[in-house]
This record gives sequence, structure tokens and C-alpha cells, in this order.
Amino acid sequence: MPFTARLPIVLTTLALLLSLGPALHAAEAVAPPAADTAATATWQAGVARTVITPEKYMWMSGYGGRSKPAEGKVHDLWAKAVALRDPTGKTAVFVSTDLITVPIKMVAAVMEEITRKHGLGRSEVMFTCSHTHCGPALDEMLSYMLDMKEPDWKQVRSYQKTLDAKLVDLISAAVKDLRPAAVSFGNGRCHFAANRRAPKGIGPYDHDVPVLRIGSADGQTLRAVIFGYACHNTVMSYYKWSGDYAGFAQLYLEGRHPGTTALFFTGCGADQNPLPRRREELAAKYGRMLGVAVDQVLHGNTTKVSGRIATRFEHIELAFDNLPKKEALLEVQKTGSRYNQAWAGNLLKQYEVYGRLLPTYRYPIQSWQIGSKLTWVALGGEVVVDYAVRLKKELGHSGDDRSVWVTGYANDVMAYIASERVLKEGGYEGDRSMIYYQQPSKWRAGLEKKIVDTVTELTVDNRRQAALPYKLPGQLVFDGKSLAGWKKTRFGGEAEVVVRNGQLILETGADMTGVTWNRAQPPPDFDYEVSLDAMRVEGHDFFCGLTFRIGKDPCSLILGGWGGGVCGLSSIDGFDASENETTGYKEFQNGRWYRVRLRVTRSQVTAWIDGKEILVQKLKGHKIGIRGEVDLSKPFGLSTWQTTAAVRNLRIRPLTAKEKAAPRK
Repeated sequence: MPFTARLPIVLTTLALLLSLGPALHAAEAVAPPAADTAATATWQAGVARTVITPEKYMWMSGYGGRSKPAEGKVHDLWAKAVALRDPTGKTAVFVSTDLITVPIKMVAAVMEEITRKHGLGRSEVMFTCSHTHCGPALDEMLSYMLDMKEPDWKQVRSYQKTLDAKLVDLISAAVKDLRPAAVSFGNGRCHFAANRRAPKGIGPYDHDVPVLRIGSADGQTLRAVIFGYACHNTVMSYYKWSGDYAGFAQLYLEGRHPGTTALFFTGCGADQNPLPRRREELAAKYGRMLGVAVDQVLHGNTTKVSGRIATRFEHIELAFDNLPKKEALLEVQKTGSRYNQAWAGNLLKQYEVYGRLLPTYRYPIQSWQIGSKLTWVALGGEVVVDYAVRLKKELGHSGDDRSVWVTGYANDVMAYIASERVLKEGGYEGDRSMIYYQQPSKWRAGLEKKIVDTVTELTVDNRRQAALPYKLPGQLVFDGKSLAGWKKTRFGGEAEVVVRNGQLILETGADMTGVTWNRAQPPPDFDYEVSLDAMRVEGHDFFCGLTFRIGKDPCSLILGGWGGGVCGLSSIDGFDASENETTGYKEFQNGRWYRVRLRVTRSQVTAWIDGKEILVQKLKGHKIGIRGEVDLSKPFGLSTWQTTAAVRNLRIRPLTAKEKAAPRK
């Protein structure tokens, strides 16, 4: 029965903004530049682990009726990570924790450091939890269901800071450990999970056991195994630290395979319980059952992972159904139960800060494509099993030929995520649990379609990207190692330009920082396409000012300008990107990579972000120009405005004859 805070995006963003600028100078150069060729199509993997058992006994989470701190330990709690790198240099990191939830504040704090140190974007790190109900209370709204006093909260916050630091070190260790590996996957079955909604044991379930095998380069030694299961981790409810059945499963596998690290994630098990329960021998039994299912996959024929990694991450707004009035909350604060009083008090704080209750929640959806055959979806919150059943069907899960894995409890656990069926039926998962999560009401109908549609969109794009050949057409014009072919643009007030982690870092200037083309051969003027990955690391203005040629005329593609969201071309007929036909708006998130494409033909300019067309500008009858501030970026360059940005995979290619002859829009 966990829950996390309704944290405004502004707080998450501010956490990322504070320390990423100058510190980029000291970033560890662990990620290689994107490979232009893949002479040896070798995957790499890195593995790391750290104990996260509190050093002193403290309050436990999971059950609101707990009345005291932990009193013992069955086994240690762990955080573990696996970093994967494909032959092009694309890196993704999976994090598994023996925790009740994934607090959004924890994710923000950890990603701030990981982006600074390693250049990894938000889509490239997946945070998960086992949802053990025998782990520590965390610094999040979940803990308000506990009857803790201020000294208890102080201990919780102190532990959270230690935990955050351990996760940063854990991910760094996994990245540092990257070395050639044989990566493969398979699917098993295990049958102890049962649907807990009435009538118990009758409703839908997901007994799949997804397994990712990380072996040595020759495949002979098992280095790590990632596995999942869709079931609440609630066999036990005592006052001892324990990973519950998932902890026992990991111990079983690590005992069977000495030197191996086993990592667990929870699937869409919000309405699934291990039955029967409440005896430690049952937790150990279910752990063995799950471990045996994993072992059967490991000893069978697994499917080799090949191709590319592709990652996407999006937030969507999920609406609450009915917002309580301030007067009603004040009454609940006087007369309600302890749980209701805590709920009302936290919602009243929103009235103090905003003058109203926030009507929506920014819900995280992540999708990975691991090679051509493995789709891995990660959904926030406690997700009911209907989502896994539906997504596997709609995305084409067919066992080892094409696997679809759906992880719940990922990246932010803020509430139960009911399907339309469960929402209509009501009950704990559909309605009553929102009080424990400090959320104002149940979700509004329509959330399932929004979630499924977004997952589908991200997955389709990922599959397209993962299917690309290792060697792409055209030329890499930034080698990821140096500024060869570029010169720092002397705007006046510019900040440092550095190369770290295979990325070009343009630090925050007063006002502009940039680089300009510096090679004998001029950049193309017509019939070409520019592609790059761009990230706004910190700041609030444009992080991608791409100056390019349209024949003899210069022009700039601006992304994130005029306060952070304006996109367009500067200038068209004397009007800049904020006030011409190309003007658009997009909410850009700091710390996230965006895939940018710009195509110039003799008839028009077209631009895309993450595969979506954002502008088309016809050239006939229009005057193309450039703003005076960007004049020094000619003939081809990149710039930022009061913002730190990172760029990678900068490539220019000539258009094909078919692309040149494409019908005009």
C-alpha cells in the first residue's frame, strides 16, 4: 500500500539545474563517442551492487499500521545495477532496489549527478524497486501513512541522503565495469501469484518470468541475471529487514551461480498477491519457485541480443476525477482518522502554495528496445495486471521470437494505476488507495488509453531506431573526442566548450556559447540532412541553435527559445522563430536527449524531433535570414543562449535521389 509525493515538475527541474554547469569540466570520460562503424559488433555490460540495509534500526514502510522501527534482519537489502552498451556506444542502465517504491525526489537527485558524470539522459536509466514491504521508510509521501514523529522523520531523511549517494556510486560502478559480454533473453513461467480482487484467484494474472542473461564475452560465465515477476512482495509483515520472496529468489540464484549478481524487478502486480502468505518459509518457497523458473531459462536456449539499443521517456498528464474543496479538507483534518488527517493536511499544503489543488499528475512512461527482438516497457506507479496483458498482446509478445516485458513500480511510484475495468469496479486499487498516496481522488476515466497509446508510440519509434544499421549514411562531423573541425565562436561573454563522455558540452554563457565550422571543405548548401542528439543540461532558453545554409543564405533552427519552449526558424521574411510561420512550442525537459533532424532541399526546409515533424517551410517567395546575434555562427554552427547544452552524434548526409524528388507538401 505504498504511495509517493505529488511533486511539481518545477521542483524536479530545479534539482537538475543547480549543479550541472561548471562541474561538467570534471566529468568522467567513460562513454566513448558514437561509433561510425561496427567492425566488431560487440555488446558490453557492466555489473555493480551495494548493500542498502539501514545501519541503524528505523521505521519500516509498506503497512500503515506499523507502530515501531525494525527489530531484526532476515537478509540484507540491496541495490544492484547493470549497464548495457551496444556496438554504437549507446548505453542504458537498469537499477534494481529492495525498496517499497521509487521516490521521484530520489530519481531527480541521482539523475542530476549521473547526467553530470556520465552524460546519460533520463531515458537511458531505468529505476525499479522490488516493492518489498519489509524495507525502510523513505523520504516521500508514502511515509505519511506511518505514525512517525519528528526524530523518526529526521532518521528517514538522513537515510535517504545516504541512499541517494549510494545509487550514484552504484550506477557509476556499473558504467566503469563495462566490458564485452554475451547478452541474451528468454521467458519462463511461475504460478504462485493470484489476483487478489474479488473473487480472489479468478481475475487476470501474468505468470511470465522475463529473464535477461549477462554472460562473459564467450558466454561461458554468468555475470548477472535480470528477472521479473508480476506479484506483490508481501508474504511477510514482520519487523525484520527482508527482500521478501524476491530477496529469497535472488539469494537462490546467486547461491546456484557463485559470482553472479541477480537483479529483480516487479511487473504489473498491483492486484496480485502471493497466496497463501504470512510465513517466512512461504517467502523462501516462493523465492525458490521463482529462482527455479529463472534457472530453467538460463539452462535452455536463450535468444541472443543483437542490433542497437533505443530508449524513450515521456511524461503524460493523468487527471484526477474529483478535487476536494478546501473546506471539506479542513473538516477531515479535525474529525478524520489518522490516515485521513494526514491526507487532508498534505492536500491543504497545496492550497497554501498554489491556492488550489493540482488537477493532474505527470506520469512517467519509459520504453527500451534491446536489439531487434526485446521490447521493455517501464510504467510508473503500482500498475494492475491488465496493462501487461493488453500491452503484450498489442505490441506482439510471442515468447523468444519477440518478447515484450512490462515493468511496473518504475521511475516514480505515486499511486495505483488502475485499468478502466478496475477503475469502474472501484475498491482499493481503483479508489481507496489514493488516500495513502496523499492524492486528491481516484483517476479520471481515460487513463488506460492515454498510457497505452503513449507506450505504443514510443515503442514503434524505438523499434525503428533499433533496426537501423550500425553504420549510418553520411559523415560524423563531431568525432566525440576533440574539437577537430570546429572552433569556439567568439560571441563575447561565451563560456567554456568542452568534450566529455563523447559529447560536445556548451556551457552557460552571457549570453551565448557555441562552435562554428572550421574545415577547408564548406558545409553543404542544398539537398542535405543534419541529424544530432541534443540535451538541455541546465538553463531555461534555447539549447540547440543550429545555424545552416540554404543556398548562400544562412538560417538557424532554434529549439527551446524565448523562455524554454519555442521552436522555429530564424529568420523568415525578417521575422524570427518566435513570430513566423514555423513557430511552434514544445515542453523540453532538462537532462533528456532529443533526436533532432533537419532537411534542406531546393524547395523547403523540414525539421523533426524524435521522429515527429515540427515544421515545414517552403522557400519560394520567402526571404531567408539570420538574427544578428548568431551571425558569427555562419556558415554552420551550434549555439546556446544562457543555457548549458550537450550534443552528440552530429552527422551530415546528402539526400538520396528519391528524397530530392519527394513530392512537396
